[in-house]
Amino acid sequence: MDRKTFLKYTSSTLAGVASGFNLSKAFGGQKVRLRNHKLSKNWAWITETEGSVDDWKYRLEKLKKAGFDAILPQKNFDTIIPAAEKVGIEVHAWLVSLQRGSDTEAQQKHPEWFMVNRKGQSSLSDPAYVDYYKWFCPSRKPVHEYLREEVSELLAYTEIKSIHLDYIRYPDVILPISLQPKYDIVQDKEYSQYDYCYCSVCRQRFKEQYGTDPLELKDPAQSREWKLYRYNQVTTLVNKIALDVHEQNRLLTAAVFPTPDIARTLVRQNWPDWDLDAVLPMMYHNFYDKGLSWIAEAVKEARNELPKTTALYSGLFVPAMDEKELAQAFEYAMDAGADGISLFTDTAMKGKHWKNLRRVIQKGS
Repeated sequence: MDRKTFLKYTSSTLAGVASGFNLSKAFGGQKVRLRNHKLSKNWAWITETEGSVDDWKYRLEKLKKAGFDAILPQKNFDTIIPAAEKVGIEVHAWLVSLQRGSDTEAQQKHPEWFMVNRKGQSSLSDPAYVDYYKWFCPSRKPVHEYLREEVSELLAYTEIKSIHLDYIRYPDVILPISLQPKYDIVQDKEYSQYDYCYCSVCRQRFKEQYGTDPLELKDPAQSREWKLYRYNQVTTLVNKIALDVHEQNRLLTAAVFPTPDIARTLVRQNWPDWDLDAVLPMMYHNFYDKGLSWIAEAVKEARNELPKTTALYSGLFVPAMDEKELAQAFEYAMDAGADGISLFTDTAMKGKHWKNLRRVIQKGS
């Protein structure tokens, strides 16, 4: 599956403890005991959401039987929630946040909200890579309010356990290595057309804080202050949303790039600083030309920076694995310290995928 198809499919703590959550209870679900006596909780991102309640009941029963406890759909909650309640699977609302390629209303009414690259091109009129790579700028307060209102609408469904933030980052200044050939791109450094955001608000706020217009930096890629500024814009937005979500006694989760270093380097995403109750890093080993065992390395790197109270569910890219590799990926993640996995996606699973994964999840239970 190429990046365009992948992106089209998806178009993603301590604060929880402080808010009075019992994390183990909140993320309870049905857990199974592995041979190392570690409990797992398992999720699936849901991209295909059509169907009746009965259709969904059948689909979710397959997930439940395989050892899954939670799903992450983007829409059709009125149909999915009743089916999930019958089966006993949690529903978490998957929100595509800063990437707004399908938000025609915002594009028409608020073109100034969209990120601008170092060449001065708006992501609205000149998107990078694919035509829907149109991004809100996280430095703008109206953007914060717009997204918080979307979160509020999702929280109106009392059955939803968490808000799950996706695309909560900047556009890829550097694509994962295995994706660059698909676009006939060599990104051996940060190039101006992929480097965001240099809109008027970002430039003015950075200058107020550091005394320099980022466009006047000799080498923006080497500026620690400019990196920190952008990390902090996303962190501030996430932590505002966390306050809203926790006030409603719900949880906040996020889909993020696979390790903290990769996330900071490729998409300005410093997710260990976010007030999350759980993180679902997309540990898609094939995107980085890595073998399966790299998943264990990624889990360990993430665990080194995350608070111990933040749950970690390793995101696995099903189209890149056969049934034996998927089962092995689960074991690598769990042995390295993950609390479970999240599949992209359930509809990519074939018969042998289900059989092998169910076997390894239930081993020792």
